[in-house]
Amino acid sequence: LHLSLRRQRQMCIRDRVNMGTYGIAQVCPNGHVPTSAANENAERREKFCRRCGEATITHCPMCDHFIRGRYKTPGVVMVGVTYEPPAFCHNCGNPFPWTERKIASAVELVEVGAELSAEELQQFHSDLVELTKDSPKVQVASFRFKKVMGRVGTTIASGVRDIVVDVLSEAAKKAIWS
Repeated sequence: LHLSLRRQRQMCIRDRVNMGTYGIAQVCPNGHVPTSAANENAERREKFCRRCGEATITHCPMCDHFIRGRYKTPGVVMVGVTYEPPAFCHNCGNPFPWTERKIASAVELVEVGAELSAEELQQFHSDLVELTKDSPKVQVASFRFKKVMGRVGTTIASGVRDIVVDVLSEAAKKAIWS
């Protein structure tokens, strides 16, 4: 783990209204989460992911700020809430490795399974990046995404959905699958 984990634990972002605290998440580059509170649960930390063997991280590779984990409010017990790692760093705005890997994997699957030109593949990649954000471009990107999914067949389309569903914005999921 990062050497300054104790210092980062003390500096976790506090919400001024609820006085809650974000934990420090530990995530592998594929998006598997050993713990959403590495600063509190030392026994749950994993140097390497037990699901894929990749080294885990607790900080953004671009800016070295901690990865926001679960939000904890003193006196409030959360039941049935599953932590999902963020797609982007809240400090620098860059995508995390799992976001980039899922986009790249979806593009590769479409490339293998469809007859798309290099320009169409590049547009598909750009559209996937937009679909991970909550932006005005989601509607246009989702329209083009659905057109490509119609061309690749149900097996490839299902595979792409399984890969990207965890990193797409809620607006994108609604525009594509509702």
